[in-house]
Amino acid sequence: MRLAGLGALRSLAAPVKLAGFGALWSFAAPVRLAAQAETGIFSLNWGLFIWTVVLFVLTLLVLAKWAFPLIAGGLEQRHAKIQGAIDDALSARDEAKGLLSQQEAALEAARGDAREMLENARQHADGLRKEMLEEARAQQAQLLDDARREIRHERDRLREEIRRDAVDLALAASERLIRARLDAEENRRLVHDFVSDI
Repeated sequence: MRLAGLGALRSLAAPVKLAGFGALWSFAAPVRLAAQAETGIFSLNWGLFIWTVVLFVLTLLVLAKWAFPLIAGGLEQRHAKIQGAIDDALSARDEAKGLLSQQEAALEAARGDAREMLENARQHADGLRKEMLEEARAQQAQLLDDARREIRHERDRLREEIRRDAVDLALAASERLIRARLDAEENRRLVHDFVSDI
């Protein structure tokens, strides 16, 4: 952009420069001759001074008319580009901050979810452990009850069997006694005492 501005300035200034400087050069010839006449180091040449001021003012006017607006426009465009880049960078930074805060919030939410899941798993495991312990205790109590019932049943069965055997023995003994003695009253009393002792 800067090169295009300088090219335009040169293209505009070339005709003015040729015409203006040619005319000034022809007017400056007597001044040059006068300047050569007075050659002192501290001498003031008024003609040279006036022409220097006139040339300076004309150069300043030409620059102000054509060069300075182009330079100012280029600077304004550059300033606008830089400001746009700064604004883009600021908006990108703000967007990055927003994304970072969203990411941090999502990470914190994920951590919270993980803690909640771990707590739920721990509570579930504790519940299962308690349930399994209760179930094991219930099974143990059931097994003990079954074993006690079985023992009672077996004891009752053995008692019944022993009674039957005792009754059979008592009958056999009483049969022998009856054969040996024919007193029925005495035999009944003996059998009754024997059965009640068992």
